[in-house]
Amino acid sequence: MRRTILIVIAIVAVAAATYFARGWLADLPLVGRHLARPPAPSADVWVCPMHPEVRQAGPGTCPKCGMDLERQAPAGAASMQDHATVKSQPTRGSVPEPVPAEPRAGVSIDLRRQQLIGVRLSRAERRTVTRNTRAVGLVKYDETRLSDVNLKVEGWIEDLFVNATGQPIRRGQRLFSLYSPDLVSTQHEYLLALKTRERLATSRVADARGHADRLVASARQRLELWDLPADEIAALEQTRQPRTTMVFTSPVSGFVIEKRALKGMRVMPGELLYKVADLSVVWVEADVYERESPGVKPGMAARVTIDAYPGDVFNGRVNYVYPFVDEQTRTVRVRVELANRGMRLKPGMYANVELASPGAEALVVPTDAVIDTGRAQFVFVSLGDGYFEPRKVEVGQRLDGAIEVRTGLQDGDQVASGATFFIDSESQLRAAMQGFEDLPDVVSASSSSAPASRFTITFSSEPDPPRNGPNTFVAQVRDPQGAPVTDAEVSVRLYMAPMPSMNMPAMRSDARLVHVADGRYRGQGNVTMSGRWDVTVTATRAGERLASRQLAIVAK
Repeated sequence: MRRTILIVIAIVAVAAATYFARGWLADLPLVGRHLARPPAPSADVWVCPMHPEVRQAGPGTCPKCGMDLERQAPAGAASMQDHATVKSQPTRGSVPEPVPAEPRAGVSIDLRRQQLIGVRLSRAERRTVTRNTRAVGLVKYDETRLSDVNLKVEGWIEDLFVNATGQPIRRGQRLFSLYSPDLVSTQHEYLLALKTRERLATSRVADARGHADRLVASARQRLELWDLPADEIAALEQTRQPRTTMVFTSPVSGFVIEKRALKGMRVMPGELLYKVADLSVVWVEADVYERESPGVKPGMAARVTIDAYPGDVFNGRVNYVYPFVDEQTRTVRVRVELANRGMRLKPGMYANVELASPGAEALVVPTDAVIDTGRAQFVFVSLGDGYFEPRKVEVGQRLDGAIEVRTGLQDGDQVASGATFFIDSESQLRAAMQGFEDLPDVVSASSSSAPASRFTITFSSEPDPPRNGPNTFVAQVRDPQGAPVTDAEVSVRLYMAPMPSMNMPAMRSDARLVHVADGRYRGQGNVTMSGRWDVTVTATRAGERLASRQLAIVAK
């Protein structure tokens, strides 16, 4: 019985110990568990040194550049400390970095290829330029020479003497005759006032004579204020007989552009009967684009041509710039005043307007020399020996076949003004190749290591910069502690990307460097042509890659 109790107690103690041991192991920190169970090494991966995104499970060549793939160390080769390192990640709410502009790099093109693709060199020069602004306009009436013909008295039109739209009229020409009861009664009053003044002419009472004069003047003024012609009033004074109809004449000269008067029509005071336009002077209203409007000022000379009169030029001046922008067309309206000799300019005609601003000094280059990306403008400056350097500029006004450069160039700089599209494409490709980072050394893809824990490689050439032909390459290899590495195998690969637009295939050149002393390696390499080369320096030992470095050189 006692033995059975002891066995039961032992079983309970073992179970309790197992339970507490499991809880203690579960509470171990993450690093402790990793130390207890290191991850299993992953399979080998072969990577292109020029294109890190090209990865495969076995050896081979890169489908993009043709380089041999290199073996990357497995993830299990990393140290336990590397596995414990946690790569920092951006937290929620962090401010993202601004997207950089499209990078560009220098381009080297020999003279033969420049001729094939049509590269031209132009000189940035400072000269006095006259900005010509071209716009399309419309001939319109001079609004200051428009007149309305109406009446100030009620009546009925008896006879119509001007009865057609477009008919030319002169000042004082008869327009129509009008019957008006108010005019007839006022005529009677005027005649009565005349008779009264004549009877009181011999009166000895001065006040009576003065009163008679005032009655005559009042009646006559009423007829004049109703726009009754002076000859009609004179005829009334001579005949001393009131007329049932009175003839009204035109107060202005011009052309009838609107007619509403009809025979027998009842006319009310202020009602429009004729609209008359004086066409001796016309306006041309042109629409100038918003970006060109700051250079347009009143008083500028204007050169106007009309399609109806090819070869004829009408000269005028800008007399007004409207103070608003059309929201639909994004243009500013400009008014030009022209003398209309012979009435050749008819409202409604289309006109071509050229505005010339006063000459100003500016640094200009051809328009096709500037590459506009939407966010920035670039030109390619020739530095000699076929080498073109991209340079950011700030442009100003656009001229005839040229564009003003405000900053970024100096007088006398040579820029590419032809085939800039091909040069820009090659420049962006070169810059993209420079943007590739070195492949990580003997660490896993999921871990991160500080630069001080990696092998380092420095590279130089003799001469510097290298020349077309044989050159001496020098590399210095050091371990993570900074000590020189003397037992490595160092190789140098030069690569120039293909340029299909210039009918040039990709080029490659390899060189082996031997150890000289203190981790310095030297060797001969051949640069087959001048231009930019992408260089990959690789250091290996016993088949394992220690480090690699990518950089770019420009051979002269």
